Amino acid sequence: MSTAVISIWTVRSDRGTASPEEEYAVLDAAERERMSRLRRERDRARYRTVHHAFRVIVGQRLGVAPREVGFRRHCAHCDEDGHGKPVPHGPDGTVLSASLSHSGRYALIAVCDSPQVPVGVDIERIRPHMDWTAIPCVSGGRRTHGFEQWTRAEALVKAAGTGLSRTPPHYTGQSFGSWRAARVPGSGREWFVRSVRSPDGYAASVAGSSPETRVSVADWRGPAQAGPVKR
Repeated sequence: MSTAVISIWTVRSDRGTASPEEEYAVLDAAERERMSRLRRERDRARYRTVHHAFRVIVGQRLGVAPREVGFRRHCAHCDEDGHGKPVPHGPDGTVLSASLSHSGRYALIAVCDSPQVPVGVDIERIRPHMDWTAIPCVSGGRRTHGFEQWTRAEALVKAAGTGLSRTPPHYTGQSFGSWRAARVPGSGREWFVRSVRSPDGYAASVAGSSPETRVSVADWRGPAQAGPVKR
């Protein structure tokens, strides 16, 4: 059995690779409605750029046009559809394991080449004066430590599809190379998380269901981009 690969793209949300009209055209009704609720034009533009890139990347993997990518939601708690983690799929029902996170000027888009390996990704802009004392998943450390721990917790619950709860994910103490094993409340399986390289001033992490998974990272340059550039 071949090793699964998680491909991650770093997207500049303030630098679109298509015109605003082209970006908007691929969004579905739900995305357009969420975008319209954002008050600032800058935030609406960044949302449009990031979700256009997400649809282009996912569409390429599914072999369909960006506009044809659909999303269904599945809840890990009750094992029912209609709410919970969004799962991208093609018109023929083929599903893909993918995750999206954005903060400030950057977004991360992660796609696993195996739909059987759930993936979660998170990126956060580092704010120097953030107070972590009331956040249960963070404890002490240097200035960036809280953001690193936060992105790991977010990536884990995104992969598991459970959402953050009052009881945060906890590490089991086992490590597999760069991966750390963890348990996520509401999920009966073991998960694995690691930090990934992020732009200066940001922290980022990726999580999945297998410590054998390889990770590659690339800067998103548009639909004509070749493959992920390993770092």
